[in-house]
Amino acid sequence: MTNPPDDIEDKLALLRRVYTDQLPAKAAEIAAVSAVTDGDGANEYFQKLEGLSHKLAGSGATYGFPEISDAAKVLELCCSSFVASAPGDKAEAVSEVQGHVDVLQGVIAGIAAGLEDTALPEADAEDLGMDADVENRTVTLIGKDHDALQRIGDELGGFDFKASYLKADDGLADALIDADPLGIIFDLDMDGAEDSILEILGALHDDSRLLCPLIVLSEKDDIQTRLKAARAYSEYFLGHPVLTTDIVDILDQMVISSTGEDFRILIVDDDSSTARYTQTILQSAGMIAEFITEPLKIMETLEDYSPELILMDLYMPDCNGQELAAVVRQEESFSGVPIVFLSGEADVDKQLVAMRAGGDDFLTKPIKSNHLISSISMRVRRFRMLRSQMVRDSMTGLLNHTTTHEFLDKEVARAHRGKSSLTVAALDIDHFKAVNDTHGHAIGDVVIKSLSRLLKQRLRGTDIIGRMGGEEFAAVLADTTAEQAFGILDKIRQDFAAITHKSDAGNFSVTLSCGIAEYPKHQTSSELLEESDKALYEAKHGGRNRIVLDKN
Repeated sequence: MTNPPDDIEDKLALLRRVYTDQLPAKAAEIAAVSAVTDGDGANEYFQKLEGLSHKLAGSGATYGFPEISDAAKVLELCCSSFVASAPGDKAEAVSEVQGHVDVLQGVIAGIAAGLEDTALPEADAEDLGMDADVENRTVTLIGKDHDALQRIGDELGGFDFKASYLKADDGLADALIDADPLGIIFDLDMDGAEDSILEILGALHDDSRLLCPLIVLSEKDDIQTRLKAARAYSEYFLGHPVLTTDIVDILDQMVISSTGEDFRILIVDDDSSTARYTQTILQSAGMIAEFITEPLKIMETLEDYSPELILMDLYMPDCNGQELAAVVRQEESFSGVPIVFLSGEADVDKQLVAMRAGGDDFLTKPIKSNHLISSISMRVRRFRMLRSQMVRDSMTGLLNHTTTHEFLDKEVARAHRGKSSLTVAALDIDHFKAVNDTHGHAIGDVVIKSLSRLLKQRLRGTDIIGRMGGEEFAAVLADTTAEQAFGILDKIRQDFAAITHKSDAGNFSVTLSCGIAEYPKHQTSSELLEESDKALYEAKHGGRNRIVLDKN
């Protein structure tokens, strides 16, 4: 769910206002660089101007001033050439460069003068923050068998999703745009009408008018049918008979992807105005986006922020993006994080050289907002899919035992550095063996999945949730005291007990027990896990269906 178009346009307009207000200062900064015509001073002169002009070349077109970019690129290339070739006649080189400086300053002055009578919104730094998105849980269903779709929709309602139904008529495209759903479920068995509907869905995606995920259901499961679905950009294909729980698992991932707790992007760009502009566009699509303007601080930022994609400029002071990508790839824990270069570099050979250092994609400035969002989303979704296969439990989608330990170690280190609180909870389903013995292991799996789904829905996207084995779970809540965690988890305990499960042996409900331990009361991840387990043991022996805080 993205911010409304008017909202993002207003924010970008404010950023443009800030940028234009700063143009005279940028021109003055260029003018202040003193020309030195002898010794090594000339090279320093060229390097300073090269850096300043590079920033303007990237930011000018981004903010809608291609004439600034064109003039800045000429100056940048001229300075770069003189730095590389070390010309013999320094004075002549300085004179040539100064001519390009004069042209650039003239362009900036002309734009500034032309904007004096233009009504642009006044910039206020407080206005540049992004509004919180409202979680979208509406799913649109399309198909011939309305009864079957109604059954799926009713069952989705039990998991807090809202179903809407659309007819496959001439107004389908407009109706889908108006609905703006979290996702679309399309039953492909339409007696020949499916081709026209898939064409509509594909066209909406091509035009970036509707980019929500598509789930295709079908009786057929052959390559031709799957190709039809893939050409309409279907991300999921389920064969009949369809299990609603499988659809819910997919929708849960869509909810995570549509909220600000999902795609964590780190922007590395020495030009803060360009970085902030990119940040605003990504935040408008519901992503978490942070930026740094000092490339050499990337490793400590990676450790604290744990991004799922790095969006990096190619030319920066102290080191270039190619070198920085190589450094990131040396660290095993970040070796798989996608690195996408975003640069004004149009030379394909230079782009390929940068990619060989560890880049996954190369986007050229200026770039359309929809193109940027789509490219980033695609890369992060792929990264998450591959990572989840390695670090997540296949049944629940939660972190596995080993990965939970690794993530807890990082959270303890972060809490230590930030002198913040941290809570670890150990959870266990009560009398789970009796559930398996009475209702069967298949129903037992449903119970496990229902608790895992409840934990994912109720806890924050930044919280760590792991399946430790069998019916045992762990939750790590950062910046949360034990008392705060107690309130959150006790509500989950009550809601889990209220769920009615169905089996051939009859309807039944299940409870859970929980133990909580807190940092800095316990200093290491091992101590936190051990003490939360002891508190869980006490909860079990105290009657179950309760939460206990550790008392050590």
